[in-house]
Amino acid sequence: MIITLKRIYCKGAFTLGALQIQTESNREFLMNRYFCDTLEPHAIDWRREEKVAGKTAIPTGRYRVVMSYSKTYKRRMPFLQNVPHFTGIMIHTGNSVDDTRGCILVGKAVRPQNEDTDFENPTSEATVIGRLTDSRITFNRLYELIREAMKKGEEAFLIIK
Repeated sequence: MIITLKRIYCKGAFTLGALQIQTESNREFLMNRYFCDTLEPHAIDWRREEKVAGKTAIPTGRYRVVMSYSKTYKRRMPFLQNVPHFTGIMIHTGNSVDDTRGCILVGKAVRPQNEDTDFENPTSEATVIGRLTDSRITFNRLYELIREAMKKGEEAFLIIK
């Protein structure tokens, strides 16, 4: 299973992205198709800036995803392995950058009423709002896809671009 997160818009304290999923069983169906939006802390240029705990997005790269028990959520959660400069990075629920603590939140990006914002070509900075809705619904769908792929013997990886 390959989960691809394309970071699309970085504004101040937050970074919005789009998630795509490809598994062995849905290779044709979901390849290059949008699954959900993501919200992370500010993505920095690691060559020029330093990490600020809880306020910096993880570096771009390829990370193995494993299901491990989370004391915070009191259940098994998708954790990213071997993230440079970070420990305990998960994909989880949340609505604002304050909920991330460096992790990746999934959901549906909030857009101003009556406006379909194209994050690759925003019309103005005012059209981008650093919040998510439907996070639990989205996370549960993603969780089941990861769990089902792993039950079939697939490994899961997250690629951040």
